[in-house]
Amino acid sequence: MATVLNQVGENVSMVASTTEYGRISSNIRWGSNATEAQMIDIWRSAGTLSNLYINVLTNDRGASTFRTRKGTANANLVVSITASTTGKFEDTSNTDAVTAGDNWHATIVTGAGGTVFTFRVLSVLFAASTNTVQKMGCAESANITTASATNPGALYGNGNYQAGAADSLVGVTLRTGGTLRNLFVYISANARTTTTTFKSRVNSAAGNLTLDVTGSSTGSFEDTANSDTVASGDLINWAATTGTGTEAIRTRGIILELVTTNNQQQHATGEAPGLSQTAGLTQYYPLAGRLNTNATESNLITETNLAFTASLLQINISANTIALDSTLTLRKNSAAGNQTVAITALTTGIFQDTVNTDTIVASDTLDYEVVTPSTLTSITIRSISLLGDSTVASASV
Repeated sequence: MATVLNQVGENVSMVASTTEYGRISSNIRWGSNATEAQMIDIWRSAGTLSNLYINVLTNDRGASTFRTRKGTANANLVVSITASTTGKFEDTSNTDAVTAGDNWHATIVTGAGGTVFTFRVLSVLFAASTNTVQKMGCAESANITTASATNPGALYGNGNYQAGAADSLVGVTLRTGGTLRNLFVYISANARTTTTTFKSRVNSAAGNLTLDVTGSSTGSFEDTANSDTVASGDLINWAATTGTGTEAIRTRGIILELVTTNNQQQHATGEAPGLSQTAGLTQYYPLAGRLNTNATESNLITETNLAFTASLLQINISANTIALDSTLTLRKNSAAGNQTVAITALTTGIFQDTVNTDTIVASDTLDYEVVTPSTLTSITIRSISLLGDSTVASASV
C-alpha cells in the first residue's frame, strides 16, 4: 500500500461560534455546509487516516476546533486552533481506522467573538489497506437544469457541470494507469420528473461507472459493481445526462476512487468554468482542490506530510490572448522547484514538463506559481496537476 495526500482547497470565511462540515477526499473543495448529511461520503476502501492539517490565514476569534467525523460522531483526529492565532495546525499524534462502508467527513467549530476566521488549504493522509486508493472528485453544488443533454463535469475542486462543453475543457489527464471504481453522488435537491444518469467519462466517451437518479430522488447514490480500467494519458471526468424537462437537480458531491498498484496518485487543482489570470501578474495556486489564486504565496502553501517524487507537471489552458509565453512553476518551500512549463503565447491546450522531477520530503511545502508577461490580456486556467509517486513513503509503512 502507499499513502495518499488528500488535499482540500477552498477560500473559506467562517463566522463566530458556528459549526460547518466539509469533505476530506483528494483534490476536492471543502464545501462548507451547515447540514452534515450533505457532506458525508461513503468510503469503500479500508485503511487509516492521519495527519489532519489546516493552514489558517486570518483569525481573531476564540479557540476553534477542526476534526474528523465518522458518521455523525466525532472521530480521533482533532486539531485545536489557538485563539487569535494563524498558521499551520496539525494532529500528528492520532489516527482514524477506516472500515469499508464508513461515512467520513470533517467539521470546523469556530470560537466566539472577533471579526474574521479564514483558511484556504486543509488536508489529511489516507493509507489504504490494499494498493494505493485515492478518493478524488468535486464538491459540485450547482443546479443542473438542461433538458435531454449530457453535461460534463470535473473530478477536482469546483466541478460545476458545463452544459455543452467539451470533455477536454474539464477533464484531467491522468499520468498513471489504474482503475476507477465506486462512483458516489450526493443529491441534495431534485425537482426533476425524469431520470438523470451520472457516469464516468474516459477519453470523451461514456465509461462503465453509472448511476440512475430517478425523478424527485435525493440522498446518496453509488455504483459499487462497475469499474473502468484507465491508462496514463487518459482523460477522465464525469457527466450527467438529463431526461426531458428543465426542472433542477442539485448535487453536493461527485466522487470516485482511483486505484493504482504502482504507488502513484494524481494531484489536481481546478475550476471547471475556468479561472482567468490577467497579463503582468505573478500569482500562486494550491497544489490540489479548488483553483483559487493569491499574490501572497504563504496563503496557499501546504505541508505535504508525505515523501514522494513529483513529476509531469501540467496545465490546461482554455483561452490565451497573451502574446508572449507565460510560465507555470512548481514551488517547493516557497522557492522554484525543478519542474517548469512554458505556456506558448496565444495557444491553448495542455502544456507539460515531461523531463524534470522534484523530490519531496514530508516537511516540504508545495504550491504553484503562474507568471503572465505584461502583454495583452489574459489566460484562462482550467486545471493544474502533477503525478505523485509515493514509493519511498510506501517502503517505510
